[in-house]
Amino acid sequence: MDVIAEGDPGFKRTKGLMNQNATLSQVLREAKEKEEIWNSSEVTMETEKKTHYGLLFDEFQGLSHLEALEMLSRESEIKVKSILNSLSGEELETLKVELEQLKEAFSLAEFCEEEEEEKKGKKYRPRMDQEVSDQAISRE
Repeated sequence: MDVIAEGDPGFKRTKGLMNQNATLSQVLREAKEKEEIWNSSEVTMETEKKTHYGLLFDEFQGLSHLEALEMLSRESEIKVKSILNSLSGEELETLKVELEQLKEAFSLAEFCEEEEEEKKGKKYRPRMDQEVSDQAISRE
């Protein structure tokens, strides 16, 4: 059996902890509560992080992927236009019909509605400008 002496290393620190907290069971209880709080906050942080798409977008470099897709789209559009310019007659008409069918198949209904609303707004813009100029009201 070993006896703890006043000069043993770490005894002062242990004695200081024991003086601050009345019993070992109380120290263990507090440590357990702190661990539970830490674990619950960690879990909530993980779930918040998973459900926020902005964080996922940033985490997986979504902006660079989006830019790459835009570049690819522009290149493809240029290729299609060059092919359309090289064709004529019946081939051109059949290809235009096929491209229109593809466009309809891949377009989303909600975006089409937004585009139609924008076109309507552009349609009335010149008339509105004319009316405003007739009334001598400056638009800013």
